[in-house]
Amino acid sequence: MKNNRCCTRCVNDTTVKNITFDEKGLCSHCSCYDSYKPLIKDYDHLKKLFLNKITVPGNYDYDAAVGFSGGKDSTYVLYKLVKDYKLKVKAYTLDNGFMSKEARSKIDRLVKEIGVEHEYVVYDDFLLKKTYKYIVSRYLSPCIACSFLGYAAMINYASRINARVGIHGRSTYQMFRGLSDSSSDVFRPFIDAGLKDEPTDLNALYSDIIGKIDLLVDKQLASDIKNQLLVDTKTKRYRDFIAYFLYHPYDHRDIVDFLEKNTSWRVETEAEHFDCLIHNGALYLKNIVARRSHLMPEYSVMINEGIVTKEEATLKMAEKIDKHLAEKELRMLCEYADLNYNSIMLKAKIYSKRWW
Repeated sequence: MKNNRCCTRCVNDTTVKNITFDEKGLCSHCSCYDSYKPLIKDYDHLKKLFLNKITVPGNYDYDAAVGFSGGKDSTYVLYKLVKDYKLKVKAYTLDNGFMSKEARSKIDRLVKEIGVEHEYVVYDDFLLKKTYKYIVSRYLSPCIACSFLGYAAMINYASRINARVGIHGRSTYQMFRGLSDSSSDVFRPFIDAGLKDEPTDLNALYSDIIGKIDLLVDKQLASDIKNQLLVDTKTKRYRDFIAYFLYHPYDHRDIVDFLEKNTSWRVETEAEHFDCLIHNGALYLKNIVARRSHLMPEYSVMINEGIVTKEEATLKMAEKIDKHLAEKELRMLCEYADLNYNSIMLKAKIYSKRWW
């Protein structure tokens, strides 16, 4: 077993896949973040970039297709695009098979309140179960299954409804959490393309991203995902898929304050991830495999962003997940995807004894 080494600035250590450290003990995640920082903090320039992207010339039925989970970030983005930018927006919600009643209630209420068209996108049940079964068996992470299906569906949706662009509300620390592993980080190409002044070659961009997905799943599953979820991009061409918070400051406290003053959105069961009925189970499983908080790379970004201190992040990562609730959620997932719960937990414990 290797000696565990921690970054001198953030909380990342040697358990993070493909991480390296320089002679001063700074991790490759922080070094990479430093290379992006001049670009992602130049908000005058970023505003111009964003305006250029949402006003690209062409004949469109909508200005933007916006993913909407009912959470604080996507609610804020939807509100700003409709009320401040005056865009013609169609919102959509991806149903991963485990959507909570709280999420559906908030979604139905808020789309009426904001005054925007909305649609639930429901996956083919066979494809959904097949993807969960394969991904959880191989990677022990249902979130990867949601990501693969979600990216494909979101990319396709903008083409299907003839929107100028697709816009999502992932936070800065969600977008930048994979900086230490550029070889498999599906999101990095979107970031790099989004920060360039020149127009994006969308065919090249999506070929790169889809190519990474092809490497991570078997050929038949990759083919099923593309054939079922990317069908409209083949005839109606790709649309730019842009991150609202790549161009605008992100502070979760300010977002909650804004929503409570301007909308009926309120924290109910929790502020984050209340929309997914298996979130605690998924996080618990990933924590076992990682041998520490799976969210460590996100906390690294938060530290670099000045959202939390290293000490605060360390305390947050030490918080325990409700084991009883997590196991209940994992059993629900296993029953749905025809997985053996005991086998999955045994595999997770075996993986947890290995260093990446």
